[in-house]
Amino acid sequence: MATYLITQATGQQSRWVITHLLAAGAKIHAVVRDLEKVPPILKNSSITLFQGESKNFEDILAAAKGCKGVFLNTVPYPGLEALQAKTVVEACQEAGVESIVVATTHGTGSKANWDGDAMKAIHLDNYFSSKATVEDIVRAGQFKAYTILRPSVIHHDFFLPGALGNFPRLPTHGEIDSLLDDGAKIPYTDANDIGKYAAAAFQDPTKFAGQEIDLGNELLTFEEVRDILVKVSGRDVRVVKRTYEELKEMGIFVFGQAFQLMANIKDLTWTTAVAKEVQEKFEIPFTSLEEAVQRDKALLLECLPTK
Repeated sequence: MATYLITQATGQQSRWVITHLLAAGAKIHAVVRDLEKVPPILKNSSITLFQGESKNFEDILAAAKGCKGVFLNTVPYPGLEALQAKTVVEACQEAGVESIVVATTHGTGSKANWDGDAMKAIHLDNYFSSKATVEDIVRAGQFKAYTILRPSVIHHDFFLPGALGNFPRLPTHGEIDSLLDDGAKIPYTDANDIGKYAAAAFQDPTKFAGQEIDLGNELLTFEEVRDILVKVSGRDVRVVKRTYEELKEMGIFVFGQAFQLMANIKDLTWTTAVAKEVQEKFEIPFTSLEEAVQRDKALLLECLPTK
């Protein structure tokens, strides 16, 4: 069976890609920053660990040798992100890797979704511009096949540690601090679906070559999200309406909340139609947020306060 290189291997997206590739009988070369801090999922006889970082050419070249495909996931810092993508693409090309699957962000493919003064005002223009640069680097790579996956808000953001950068009072107070206007909705992606689509792309590169796939599924209000979290956990979860100024004054404004501001000013209703098209085209169903948090209920319970 083929061997695949996984970057940022300890991250949630990469872990789900690894899970599905292992289930298909593949072998894995996993790049991690610290061999002493490896999660249990990476302690598997089919996984070979390589200590290194995506920005270091020699680290990636060593790990990429003998691999048929590479899963690229980048750290969302402008400058570093492009460097990681460029390094991984160049090292994998030299190593003879045939295909690449990259995870970016929902809506990156259409510049109209993220360009302009409104997005600059909420400081998300550079975030999306950086993701777009990563996509350009991957498209320009000399691979037999490339596939771009664009997840939206991932269900792990309701677990630790992801909640800290998105819903900082969820673990401490059971509260979702909401900047959403009435009726505004956010699209969600089950991280498991990222793994399913990435593994499928690696196993059938001809079918997935050149495909750029938005993985946003349901559009939900925070009240709908709250109801799901309460139903699954049996615990008290509240939605608390706040202003940007309040969050700043309280010292609890975090980067992930900027996507709430985006949902207030951008029409994301296209998500639903695209989700239907993607599932019909590739015959891989998406998972609802409720199904995702139910499956990972133990992680949800670890995050939510008991009282």
